Amino acid sequence: MKIYSLQADLCKALAHPVRLEILEILSKREHTVEELTKLTGSGQSNLSQHLAALRQQKLVIPRRDGMNVYYGLSTPKITEACGLTRKLLVELLEDERRAIRSIEA
Repeated sequence: MKIYSLQADLCKALAHPVRLEILEILSKREHTVEELTKLTGSGQSNLSQHLAALRQQKLVIPRRDGMNVYYGLSTPKITEACGLTRKLLVELLEDERRAIRSIEA
C-alpha cells in the first residue's frame, strides 16, 4: 500500500501545468531560477514554490556554481514518463474525436 501513496505523491507533484513546463524545459539542459522565470513567464516566488514541490519528490536537483543555482532533472526517465503521458492523452483525445464523429454521422 505504501508504494501507492508514494506514487500518488509523485503524481500530485506533476499535477500542475507550470511544473510540467519546467520539466520539459529542463529536459534539454540545466537552467537557473532566473532563466526558468523568463522561460515560463512565472514570478520568481511562484516558480520557487514549484521547484520546491519538484525537489521534494526528487524530480529535479539543484547544483550550485558560484552565485548561481542551476536546476536539472534527477533522471532522464522523467522525460520518458512525461512523454508517455502526453502520448496517452493524444490517443484518448483521438478516440474521443472518432466517437463524436461517428455519433454525428
